[in-house]
Amino acid sequence: MTDGTDGTDGTAVPNVEADGTDRADTRPRLLMVMPYRQFVRKAQAEGYWVGAIWDARLESPQYLDDVRELADFFVLADFEDHGQLARTIREVAKEQGASVVYHIGREETMVTAYEAAEELGAELNPASAVRYLADKHAMRDLLAGRDLSPVAFEAAPTRRDVPGAVERIGLPVVVKPSALAGSRGVFLWQDPEDLAVWTALVDEYGYDGPFLVEEYLRGPEFSVETLSEDGRHRVVGITAKVLGPPPLFVEAGHVHPAPLSDGDRAAIERLTTDFLTACGYRFGPAHTEVILTGRGPRIVESQARLGGDRIPRLVELATGLDVERAIFASMAGTPTQVPAPTATALVHFFTFPSGRVDEVRGVEEARRLGFVDELSIRLRPGDTAPQVRDSKSRHGHVVVSGASPEEARARLAEVLATVEVVVDGVPSRAAGACA
Repeated sequence: MTDGTDGTDGTAVPNVEADGTDRADTRPRLLMVMPYRQFVRKAQAEGYWVGAIWDARLESPQYLDDVRELADFFVLADFEDHGQLARTIREVAKEQGASVVYHIGREETMVTAYEAAEELGAELNPASAVRYLADKHAMRDLLAGRDLSPVAFEAAPTRRDVPGAVERIGLPVVVKPSALAGSRGVFLWQDPEDLAVWTALVDEYGYDGPFLVEEYLRGPEFSVETLSEDGRHRVVGITAKVLGPPPLFVEAGHVHPAPLSDGDRAAIERLTTDFLTACGYRFGPAHTEVILTGRGPRIVESQARLGGDRIPRLVELATGLDVERAIFASMAGTPTQVPAPTATALVHFFTFPSGRVDEVRGVEEARRLGFVDELSIRLRPGDTAPQVRDSKSRHGHVVVSGASPEEARARLAEVLATVEVVVDGVPSRAAGACA
């Protein structure tokens, strides 16, 4: 990649010298793996030159064309080949003069990216810290070793090892595919007959292992968003999670800020920041899921990235803080100030009956409601509405906010009364609502 091209389509990069860098551009150089469009824009707004490494299989051609157009440098790599990805990171970082390599996309390639960054001396976090957040088993071992958030668990290398682990932990248990994300394959195993149901579920994903078998934690679940700077962790906010019915754990919605007592909030915040310190996490966002049990808060899992499911947008609607831009402002030396929330924001995920979609009604009418921030329905006439089994199969979402929790819920109810999908000839409204 020292031929003065962008490494993808042969288009010459202006002002590029023999080593591939642009001497006329004095901005600090940030190389990102899997940067979404808004990350490129917001990093550039904080004064960074941004290079982007993507895999063509992970987003639509139009999306990647948008990233290519925005980024100062763009190259494709095979993210399933971790060796190739590491080589691409090293080569591009050296040729483009990148001083920082950063990854806050999907977890599957994070450790590889941070290991390459460490080799270059361009890391913001040690790879070991990211591994604790990306690997559910490593996280549980760390917590057990530090006597933090005690949870009974056992690793099962393959599906054949799961029934024995279930028996040893004792029913009910939660079985998690260690290498899947987005609620895929997470299952509450409540009685021996659930073996057949669980087997059919993992067959559906074509997944053989590894798994983590954990005691079933009872209590409300929350997401804790943090931003870390030089190893100091600031809680941006806590979001209440609304879960669908068992045995699956598909998120049906989120409410920010979570309605919590001062004592419970302090306990959740303390556990989260103690955990991040134990990991050795130094910089950037973390998304930590916590269940508030009768024995106190317990960590479910954590990731070295922003929360999904539109949680950063809920934070911004409730507090005014653009968490995404705050990452790059902090990287550039501007500390994050976390405002107190002045509103309640929520996201609700639509679930309609499965079957053939005949008609979708009321979407444009709902979008015209002044309090609707976002509204998306994935279903179109002629589609087959799938059964909702994970985050990817949900039928759409709506984001609303209000001056109080009551107002936000009333506004959501108005949206749910407006949108209707006709499935197999039967008009249906979206199931459920954020509590």
